[in-house]
Amino acid sequence: MRRVYETQKDRDGEERLAHRVANAWGLEARANPNMYPIDYTFVSGSEVCGFGEIKIRTHPYGRFQTYILSAHKVSDARNLADTTGKKVLLIVQWSCESIGTLDLSEPPDSVGWGGRADRADSQDMEPVCHYRIERFSLR
Repeated sequence: MRRVYETQKDRDGEERLAHRVANAWGLEARANPNMYPIDYTFVSGSEVCGFGEIKIRTHPYGRFQTYILSAHKVSDARNLADTTGKKVLLIVQWSCESIGTLDLSEPPDSVGWGGRADRADSQDMEPVCHYRIERFSLR
């Protein structure tokens, strides 16, 4: 079984961001079960309105020209969108407090081999989708 690096602090930050965005949209954010492919479901009452993959970054918006996301994660998002007919958004908060969204049904700008190299975990390297940073809608 693959090691999980996500901490309670990470989950708490994601929860705050999910609720902040949901409140701005007049919706509720519901955390999906552990190991569910996408982090949150956004609902109005019992009606599902969409889904969000939540990321908190430790660098400011614009430091990198592209945002990198696992091709497997993108595939999971697209499958969920196709199955439900609802949008799946990547929702990112950068260290500068900028918040951006990106519809994961849109094709990436490029696909490469990459990932994290700072943990000495060979499982961190995989096919990744690159999205130009300007494609994010900032809030």
